[in-house]
Amino acid sequence: MKLGLRFVLSVSVLLGVVACGGGGGSSSPTATTVPGAPTIGAATAGSGQASVSFTAPSSTGGAAITSYAVSCITGSSSAVTASGSSSPITVTGLTNGATYSCTVTATNSVGTSAASSSVSVTPVASSSSASVTPTTPANFASLVTKAYTPSSSLTATSTVTNRSRYMVSDAATASPSSNYLAIGTTYSDSSTAGYTATTGTLSSSSTYNDYLTKTIQLVAASDGFYRLDSHLHPNNSIDVDATNNTLKFRNVFGKTSATANGYVTFSYDANHRLQAQNRYIYSYVASTYVATYNRDTSFTGTGKYVSLSSGAYALADTGTPLYLYPTPLDLGIPSFMNPQAVAMVNNTAAPFKSKITYTSTEVVTRIKSNVKAAYQSQVASIGTNTDTKTAADAILVTIKSTLEGAGEKLRYAPAVYTAFRDAALATTLVSDSISDGTPGQNLVPYVYFTNEQDASGKYHPFMVVVNYGNQASPNGLKDIPRPPGDGTQPYDSGKVTRYSNLENYVSMIPMKDYGQVSAVTENTFSKTLWSDVSGTTKSKDVYTYADTADNGLLIDGSVMFPIFNNTLLPSPLLGELSASGCHVGQGGGGPHCHADGYQASAGLGLYNDTDYVGVTHPPLIGFGYDGIALFASYRTSDTSLKGYGTLDAFGGHNHDDIGYHYHAHTVVDYQPEGESTSLKSTLHVLMKGAYIGKTTLIPCFRISSSFSNNKYMGGTPTSSCSP
Repeated sequence: MKLGLRFVLSVSVLLGVVACGGGGGSSSPTATTVPGAPTIGAATAGSGQASVSFTAPSSTGGAAITSYAVSCITGSSSAVTASGSSSPITVTGLTNGATYSCTVTATNSVGTSAASSSVSVTPVASSSSASVTPTTPANFASLVTKAYTPSSSLTATSTVTNRSRYMVSDAATASPSSNYLAIGTTYSDSSTAGYTATTGTLSSSSTYNDYLTKTIQLVAASDGFYRLDSHLHPNNSIDVDATNNTLKFRNVFGKTSATANGYVTFSYDANHRLQAQNRYIYSYVASTYVATYNRDTSFTGTGKYVSLSSGAYALADTGTPLYLYPTPLDLGIPSFMNPQAVAMVNNTAAPFKSKITYTSTEVVTRIKSNVKAAYQSQVASIGTNTDTKTAADAILVTIKSTLEGAGEKLRYAPAVYTAFRDAALATTLVSDSISDGTPGQNLVPYVYFTNEQDASGKYHPFMVVVNYGNQASPNGLKDIPRPPGDGTQPYDSGKVTRYSNLENYVSMIPMKDYGQVSAVTENTFSKTLWSDVSGTTKSKDVYTYADTADNGLLIDGSVMFPIFNNTLLPSPLLGELSASGCHVGQGGGGPHCHADGYQASAGLGLYNDTDYVGVTHPPLIGFGYDGIALFASYRTSDTSLKGYGTLDAFGGHNHDDIGYHYHAHTVVDYQPEGESTSLKSTLHVLMKGAYIGKTTLIPCFRISSSFSNNKYMGGTPTSSCSP
């Protein structure tokens, strides 16, 4: 539902000047004028940029100078400009090898001075390797194996709160020998066997996984009692095996061929016993994936209690006292993802979809058979593989030498692309949280490099990423307060998107340095968030002048969207994002991420505090589709890391010969243009939205690409998306 736009009219008041006459004569105040021209100094060349120094003019014109602007021009090209409040000013977006003539002007309240004399500068290409060695964050499969110790002792509670997460133990006081209900480790795809409901202890040497497998979410069901869902594998709820009354976790929120799956609802009494109330049978229509949950009228377990015996849980006439310990893991949605404290809606969940049948041959048929011979060695195997890595490293060398031989260059050192490739290929699905996903599968089956020429003979290398657009960790979609609607009805009466499926992406990251824009509108698009809102008078800026869909790719294969939604408001304001800043959009499908979910000390995000240990720069976490790399945020404690300091309006900077790059970052107390102060909040940004990389020169940029119409994807097309 779009929120109404509110506009604030400002009133300008003209102040009259009253002149008073006197007997013998009068005097007039000195007129205020534009400043004199600054005196230009040296221009220091960098890679794609120049730092221009200057001194203030001898005359300010009678008013304080508010800003300076440097303008650099070469040949018949448009001037590239940058502004600042003092010397020096760095102008980015310059072409290496081209000679620029740079001047500087000063501005006060009256106007802008004449230009200074000029100075020449020729930006130079970066060296073959950046002075910062790129690192990547540990993936979720690695994170869960890390040691974890709660910061405080576990304490049992007798209060049950809907949607909260607990650890269910047979001990009234936590100790290393206490038993906890846990989901088993063996995945059983679409089988009535499900995951086992087992028991385990927690010691001082426990890992994140030990706590995650024992974390249970209690969710109020339609009958007013509680369903018990696994946090780690949220497609699965506690069910009962009718043959022996044993409990197990079964798939009731994904695609399965099992017809006996269901879930049991429980009450929790003053004697700390979980008592079975009702059972609901799960079924779905294969053609539409519409799930239904019908009460099992043959269920004989009503009134029975959960009993723990010999490490197994079952329903029995007498139960085992079980104590609820709030999980020590920080798994809820942080306030910055819902700053307006939007309440949880009770709309019915939209049916999940199924676009892909995941098998090892599916990606081979779809990708490998379409990639031409020159790139076949890079896609010979799925995921991490020494042979495909050798092939990829070899073509990177060729790409670099080919571009440099033509007087052009890679935007980044080869090590940046290699780091992203290797980390992405190592990402596997850990959580059973995708309707048609299989735990253990590669979420990024292939990453390969292409090096094709256009009609004029120019090379346009790309990093091509085949990804399923999902997180490896629990996606938290069922916790979102107010997720997007499915688009079929008005929101209040419609269904909302709480389930995800495997998506089908072939993402293309341009590798050549095409330069940078100095204003967002230098890149032209047929449709932007700004143009999508009819009649808006808001500015075209880094937030609004953005793609209406995904604008980049994260290192785990998830896709990014601008932080604004299609009402020109930050997505977190509507309470529509998960703890990781993601949701499934209107119409269903796979999740995409609007905001940065990093939380200090949380430990299970896309990147975490441990990823800053022993590094000189925040880790690489993604790429914009403009080819600009995205690195993690600088924390306040990171003053010793290279590049620590101010980011520009796009959320990026250039330092230490890395090349211009984005950073995840926060924007404190951001108030959307034309909106009430009540909507002011701190934004946690991945990419604001607009591209700073020049996109007009990138072939096939943001078209509907396929192997049949886009040769830069690495196939043999029968048609072309561009000359």
